[in-house]
Amino acid sequence: MCIAVCAWRCDPDYPLVVIANRDEFHDRPTAPLSRWNDGSGITAGRDLKSGGTWIGVSEQAGRLALITNFRDPTNFRADAPSRGALVTDWLTGDWHRVEDRWSSLADYNGFSLILIDGPHGWIVDNRTMAEPRAMDLGGYYGLSNAAFTDPWPKVDRLIDDMRGVLDFGPPNEDAFFAMLGKGGPRAEADSENAPVFIRDPLYGTRCSTVVAIGKDGTGTIAERRFNAEGFETGMTRIDLTYRG
Repeated sequence: MCIAVCAWRCDPDYPLVVIANRDEFHDRPTAPLSRWNDGSGITAGRDLKSGGTWIGVSEQAGRLALITNFRDPTNFRADAPSRGALVTDWLTGDWHRVEDRWSSLADYNGFSLILIDGPHGWIVDNRTMAEPRAMDLGGYYGLSNAAFTDPWPKVDRLIDDMRGVLDFGPPNEDAFFAMLGKGGPRAEADSENAPVFIRDPLYGTRCSTVVAIGKDGTGTIAERRFNAEGFETGMTRIDLTYRG
């Protein structure tokens, strides 16, 4: 996943809102958003090559996790463990506390994570952070393909767009999908004009996801999927009852 923005307890009625695009090779096998039928309690799309996911929720545990990869080809290791498994392990509770795996995260290729557990949230990356960063109440957080503290124009634009919606009303799914669909051909991701939605026949935006959780724990996760030409091929929305 190449870009994600989270509004963390900015709105008293909707304490958790996330919008994100997953950018990936179009030929990588992927299952659409669903409640997994393996007993894990995970609701997410699924990477069928490695078995993990890029964004998902656990209603029972009251957890959400999402991951973006660092753009660091010179340090990429083909034998590194799957980064998507970090998301699934967080959702199932196999990764119980954020500190529990800190010493092993350097074994993975570069990534940034947003981890939510009930009323607590953290930013984690395994290249620049000496410790997890707790998310402040009322904060907007954005991730792309470098360190959390690095400026990324398209992340800043997406945060501004998201704030513009939430400052004037409840989460608007259609408006969020429209923001995530602002696209163009593949370009340098950190350039001033880099698009949020990537149209490219080999590697581009595969899906957009919107998560909105209300203060009573009810909410939705919705996913729109796209082909190599950037046309929508399917949409799934799942109602949630979220313990957090």
